[in-house]
Amino acid sequence: MAIYTYTAKNMAGKTVGGSVDARTKDLAVSLLKGQGMYVISIQEKKETIFDTFLNFRGVSQGDVVTFTRQFSTMISAGLPISRALEVLAAQTQSQNFKKIIYDILRNVEGGASLSTALGRYPEVFSVTYQALVKAGESSGKMDVILKRLADNMEAQRDLNARFKGAMIYPMVVLIAMVGVFVVLMVFVVPKLAEMYTSMDVELPIVTRIMISTSDFMVKNIVMLSIIVAAVVLAIRYYAKSDKGKYYIAEITMRLPVFGKINKDKDFAQFSKTLALLINSAVPIVEALGIVSTVMSSPTFRMAVLNAARQVEKGTSLSSFFKSSEHFPPLLSQMANVGEETGKMDEVLDRVATYYEGEVDNKVKGLSAALEPIILIILGVMVGFLIISIITPIYKITQAI
Repeated sequence: MAIYTYTAKNMAGKTVGGSVDARTKDLAVSLLKGQGMYVISIQEKKETIFDTFLNFRGVSQGDVVTFTRQFSTMISAGLPISRALEVLAAQTQSQNFKKIIYDILRNVEGGASLSTALGRYPEVFSVTYQALVKAGESSGKMDVILKRLADNMEAQRDLNARFKGAMIYPMVVLIAMVGVFVVLMVFVVPKLAEMYTSMDVELPIVTRIMISTSDFMVKNIVMLSIIVAAVVLAIRYYAKSDKGKYYIAEITMRLPVFGKINKDKDFAQFSKTLALLINSAVPIVEALGIVSTVMSSPTFRMAVLNAARQVEKGTSLSSFFKSSEHFPPLLSQMANVGEETGKMDEVLDRVATYYEGEVDNKVKGLSAALEPIILIILGVMVGFLIISIITPIYKITQAI
């Protein structure tokens, strides 16, 4: 949906101006004529700098989940796809997402399939999303598949939210600690250093180190601020690059506690997504190729692609899982059960539920384990400050 500004004459012959929302220029003119206006000029309103800035915010996963669930409900109620898209675009609160939905609507009305139209926005609708919509178009079960997709996305979002929630407390404490340290070094310690110097008292080595650090920070505060900002920006830029994503994923997978949590998250996501694709009648080889795109670990991603190649050659999925060092024994055993019973999707869904529970338990354990570690770090920091600041004061009082 675009916004058009116009100049027109109303029924009284008076020249008026304004703006109107419409999918095309012709529809905008028709809409104005229907209101009894004679259009003199009309043109599409260009984006402002503020509009461009809003577009950089992207579309949240919550918006996509809500869109998917409501879309499923409308299709199930018998509403045509084009009309459902028009209603969803009108009611969404995100201006950026509104533009995307209207563009999808224009493509669908122009003759493109829904999966093709969604493929224009891979940053919003993943490869898995597109494949499932394509399967829904082929099977005629679009509403059912969209509902399952929304359930799957909500489960993944909740899993990620629980993990991020467990990290909030440690991050807040860490930021507070850094803030207190900077305030002490820049504002408090210089005053104490002046007092100690004026009283000509011998300072402990810990105090001298603290004063030297404070002096360096005060004299080079601008340079240090620039360096810290540059390092943060460089890390963010590197983390968004393909090479950065690869190395960061590899490092996180090898961390003592976080690595196990991330592996279980990948196993849960792998099992749930593969179950959803198989249930939607997507061929197993194609499904494995799609699933590989949603894996966070590059090593695991390559293992899934290798699984697709081996299955295409005739190897059973359970046999490959059993021979691969990257997949746990549970996955090969359950895949074997799925192959024997013909209920691979149900079996994989149970595996996903198991690993989601494992992640949940490990996250709770991580939260409990981090609290005493944080308290120890805080105790060490407070002890260092007491020794550095109080000891010289004690010596001064004794000298008096």
